[in-house]
Amino acid sequence: MATMPVSPAPRTAPPVAPSPARAAIKRAAGLLATATLPQCRWPRAVFLFGHMRCGSTAMSNVLCSRPDISGYGEAHIAYGDAGALGRLAVNQHRRGAWRPGARHLFDKVLHSRYDAAAHPGLFDAHGLFLVRTPGPSIESIRHLFSRIGSGEYPTDAAAAAYYEERLEQLASLWMRFPAARRIGTSYEELTADPEGFLGRVSTLLALDPPLSNTYSARPDAPAPGAGDPLSSHLFTSIVSGGRSSSLAPEARVLDLPDCGMSRLEALYARLCALFSGVD
Repeated sequence: MATMPVSPAPRTAPPVAPSPARAAIKRAAGLLATATLPQCRWPRAVFLFGHMRCGSTAMSNVLCSRPDISGYGEAHIAYGDAGALGRLAVNQHRRGAWRPGARHLFDKVLHSRYDAAAHPGLFDAHGLFLVRTPGPSIESIRHLFSRIGSGEYPTDAAAAAYYEERLEQLASLWMRFPAARRIGTSYEELTADPEGFLGRVSTLLALDPPLSNTYSARPDAPAPGAGDPLSSHLFTSIVSGGRSSSLAPEARVLDLPDCGMSRLEALYARLCALFSGVD
């Protein structure tokens, strides 16, 4: 599928913290949903752990295209207490993504504030891990926030600091998941052989029929939080990085010290080694 011109993404307002009363209502609703919905059990949950610009939107779209998986993208739920899965179900219902008959409850987590203080039950779920090489990740983070008119990552160093912290957290999470309930790959491997990784995920989740590399096209850019607003809506499958990227063809030289980039590359290599069982 040919890449189409991408229109400027809309500016997004920063999230507003809920009032204490609203937060209490959310907690109560989450606990009620957890107690009553069979999907709100940790072993039935599926989490995609990654960082921004790692290819998580396309992977989420494939997973959430199935009737046996309930989800839509990044719900921005903190998984530190027993009611978290109930809040996820309520969140999906509010977004029109809730599937009452689904076997699995899905979310993707790209920020450590949501999984750093993880409830022990989180590690009874299934963990899918996805990472991307540091240079393209940092450049893509900068490009995204510039396009949406946000100053959150104004420098390469700021984007690199997020990337470094997130990879350290992903390594910590990976080590806490049982081997039988985790799987990981890189953006580069995923886009080079999507069917191969989707087959492994299908085996991990015992999906029948197995995952297929396809999902429904979106009419326009996804809502904030639901996925990549720059180009994800232009595709209906996981495609090669060169086809899906909205970056310039030639990589930009990042404004980072050599030692900083070496540290990031070492972190990335370590995670890929963990995923392959080499470490």
